[in-house]
Amino acid sequence: MHKTSLSTRGQIVIPAQIRNKLGLKPGTRFAVYDLDGKVVLVPELDDPVGHGLGFFNRKSTGQGE
Repeated sequence: MHKTSLSTRGQIVIPAQIRNKLGLKPGTRFAVYDLDGKVVLVPELDDPVGHGLGFFNRKSTGQGE
């Protein structure tokens, strides 16, 4: 478990191990949610349309053809 704190300016630091694991880079934007009293940060995608369209570029498994 990692711990961090809130600065007087309302900033938090995401520990390096977590940033590296998730591939977070400086400038990454987040959506922030209150989920039953928990703060949830969700990284925003640079290209959400392209990310979604990537689903259609997957190779077929041959099932149903």
